[in-house]
Amino acid sequence: MSDILKIVGLTKRFGRKKVLENFNLTLEKGKVYGLLGINGEGKTTLIRMIMGVIPSDKGEIFYKDKKIRSKDALHKREIGYIPEESIFFSWMKIKELLDFNSSFYPAWDAEKADDYLERFSLDGKVKIKNLSRGMKLKLGLITALAVKPELLILDDPTSGMDVPTRHDFLKGIIREILEEGTTILFSSHLVHELEGIIDHVGILHHGHLVIEDDFQEVKSSIKRARLTFDDSAPDKISVEGILKEQKNGNIYEIVIYPWKEEKRKELEALSPAHLEIESLSLEEIFLSFVS
Repeated sequence: MSDILKIVGLTKRFGRKKVLENFNLTLEKGKVYGLLGINGEGKTTLIRMIMGVIPSDKGEIFYKDKKIRSKDALHKREIGYIPEESIFFSWMKIKELLDFNSSFYPAWDAEKADDYLERFSLDGKVKIKNLSRGMKLKLGLITALAVKPELLILDDPTSGMDVPTRHDFLKGIIREILEEGTTILFSSHLVHELEGIIDHVGILHHGHLVIEDDFQEVKSSIKRARLTFDDSAPDKISVEGILKEQKNGNIYEIVIYPWKEEKRKELEALSPAHLEIESLSLEEIFLSFVS
């Protein structure tokens, strides 16, 4: 399967603070990629470099095998981008803004824009300055989707949406976008919302991807083991690959990465009265790597 976006050796500093260091990432066409990280870890900075808004200090970004430069604009015609907070001309009416945007994008779909206006209950005659934050997010979504993007970049897009719109977006609109062959890069700190949506996951921590793989592969490679002992649990369990551990009375709980079935025998050799091995949710996986 061909790649739509490739990032090689990307590094970015702000003063003495290194936000990204030797960052590498490849997005395959037609996939949903979840980029996770706590606030301030560089997710938005990375997206702004992809969009050519700010330059990198080092490294290269390729969109469909063509190198992106910070001043380039052509690749943006094929990319839908929803920032965390959209900025519009407040004096414009909604329909005026959509008509204005259409002049910049050769593939702009006016019918799709109108359909989403109705779907989101937005009146094209209303001035943008009179919109709530949630309404502006909906408008930002419309402007991104009407581009008919080959790549859709979402930077925490649901944080200001009302519950019905968020549900429609995550369960309905995402599916519709994928059916059109669009690749999605979804950056969010609302980790639980991405489970069941993403194909691929990357966790950004201290400027690096601490894990990056097919989501199902990630789920199978990290497990929680709960050991219950007849008497008190050992003070320490030494097993290679422990990410997190917690002792509570006669129960010792550990999260192991990478998980191999041979680990089960190592844990059974500790003679627990009961041993449970279980998978983790996406949110639990995320917290295991960043906390």
